[in-house]
Amino acid sequence: MNPTDFYPYLIIIGSSILVASGCLLSRYHKQILRNQELIRLNEDLGYDLPDFLRQCWPLLNESGFAGISWTLNWFGTTMSDQQGKLEGNIIEKKLEVQEISLFVNLYQADRGWEAHHFNNALADNFFLLVRMNLWIKLGTVQGAFEQTAKMTVFLQHDVKNMVQLMSLTVDQLEKASPGQERNLIGSLKQALPAVRDRAQHMLDALINNPGAVDRVESDFTQKLEEVLRQTADIYELPVKIEGGATVNIEPDRLQSIVDNLLGNYSHQARKNIRKNTDIRIKLKNYDNTVVISMEDVNGEPCLWPERLFEPFWSEHGSGRGIGLYQAKQQASAVGGDLSVNAKPDRPLQFRLSLPLKV
Repeated sequence: MNPTDFYPYLIIIGSSILVASGCLLSRYHKQILRNQELIRLNEDLGYDLPDFLRQCWPLLNESGFAGISWTLNWFGTTMSDQQGKLEGNIIEKKLEVQEISLFVNLYQADRGWEAHHFNNALADNFFLLVRMNLWIKLGTVQGAFEQTAKMTVFLQHDVKNMVQLMSLTVDQLEKASPGQERNLIGSLKQALPAVRDRAQHMLDALINNPGAVDRVESDFTQKLEEVLRQTADIYELPVKIEGGATVNIEPDRLQSIVDNLLGNYSHQARKNIRKNTDIRIKLKNYDNTVVISMEDVNGEPCLWPERLFEPFWSEHGSGRGIGLYQAKQQASAVGGDLSVNAKPDRPLQFRLSLPLKV
């Protein structure tokens, strides 16, 4: 056979190689663009892990992934989401560092080997960005604690709570009219000792070590419903309490938890004067634990429940973003827990568990 007879075949083979190479180069170029877009999205979101997880799917979808599912525990609040079709080959990743844990599944459609290769490369870049965001957040939090010192941060928040109580007292004085002196004196008798006690607590914390966990065993028996009622009255919050429980918790620690929870409702009530605050609290006993559910039935759904226990984040520019984080830490220190139940169409509900007095 004449060698020239092979020329058409060689041309076809060469053309096929060029076309295949061109397709691969085109896909490679697109994947580079997707990587760059993921990096740019992450930068635009300020390396914020929850927001990045919520908004990354369109770019992953354009890159050929069939679906994504993830569950994130963000400083004690769990959130999850899924997009696309949860079928095909799975790329799994689990990250757990201190107060953050993340489980991610990426689903690959059944396509050619080159698609899997490019998707694996993009997945590696995606997980690298996720891990980077996680460490950036933890580094920011730890750095803030190191720079300001945990004691100072908590004491500053206690000062803020005390100023709020003093402001409520001043409001009562300014609103008082002739003939209401007896009611005013009754309110002041309740509010002023609370301000004194909180000031004494801050002084003790400065003199001693507020971060010390080891305490001398003492009898701190308290009726939980009375502490809740008194604190609600001080903050002028309408509250209905169902049930009762007796706990043996250091008064300062219990008061700090209750202050941070009800103080948060007080701030919302003063900000949204058009809505009538109506707080419902239920106490239920389970074995050696009391579970307290608390919600404002007239409140609005929370738009950012994952942020509630995130330290140094606040929706208010003047806020320190430490109150609910502090309450959660205090609850954990006495063997309890503080969590939140957030639904898109329901008011926020806090769930506080504390050990009962045995």
